[in-house]
Amino acid sequence: MTDNEQGNAALDAARQRVNRMGIANLLGMQIEAIQDGVGRVRVVVDERLMHPQQFVHGGVIFTLADSAMSMAVISAIGPGIRFSTIEAKINFLAPVREGELVAEAMVVQLGRSIAVLEATVFNENENGRQAVARALGTFSIGSARAAAPTE
Repeated sequence: MTDNEQGNAALDAARQRVNRMGIANLLGMQIEAIQDGVGRVRVVVDERLMHPQQFVHGGVIFTLADSAMSMAVISAIGPGIRFSTIEAKINFLAPVREGELVAEAMVVQLGRSIAVLEATVFNENENGRQAVARALGTFSIGSARAAAPTE
């Protein structure tokens, strides 16, 4: 299997998992990339994502950044390895009212048990593309998941 085919298989598997996740369905999140230590997710801005001042809620933006970083981790460690966010910080740079949000993440450092990632969330609309948040995350990397028992 070529690297491109492996990347496509990983992307398809991740999309299937995300389609089963409640938060991804709730937000309408779409995975665009999961390959070579890079993750990218997208969501269309609509009224469901707004807080009372009619800006996208910061929790939505953080969730996109965390999800993109998770996709980047998966692409770096491979499927079936347990991992979780153990620390993250985000700087909000600009409010969002419309368009699409795209979170792009990359692995900064990958060790045996810890990975450090960074993500930028962009707002894409008719005025172009603007960075609206930057995040830095630390992820714990565990062992392979045990296979589910068969009957």
